[in-house]
Amino acid sequence: MADIDPSAVIGNNVTMQESTVIEGDAHIGDNCNLDKRVVIEKHATIGNGVKMGEHCVVERHVNVGNDCIFGNENVIERNATIGNGVKIGNDCVLEKETKVPDGSEIPTGTVLSAGRTYPDGTTLKAKYFKK
Repeated sequence: MADIDPSAVIGNNVTMQESTVIEGDAHIGDNCNLDKRVVIEKHATIGNGVKMGEHCVVERHVNVGNDCIFGNENVIERNATIGNGVKIGNDCVLEKETKVPDGSEIPTGTVLSAGRTYPDGTTLKAKYFKK
């Protein structure tokens, strides 16, 4: 069974795997699907109809809009705001206090620098690796 803090609010028709963790005072909207090893930290808000792939981490005080789709292995750092209908590829990092407007599509491997609004301040992780 998933590890859900008693103070968390879970909407109707939410599916999650055994390895899902939802911390205190988090809010999960209706009709969400949280895959394996998803972690929703304290005071995060997830809108209705959100789908998250495996190994996603949503840190404290993050707000995710409705009908968003997350790939696998994404990290959304504290105080980030994600609009409605956003699609995020695999292996992305949205650093603290970032903003993603409604309807944005973030490609796999994107890093959005702290305090920036997508698409400004983005780079691909591949640029950090030396061959």
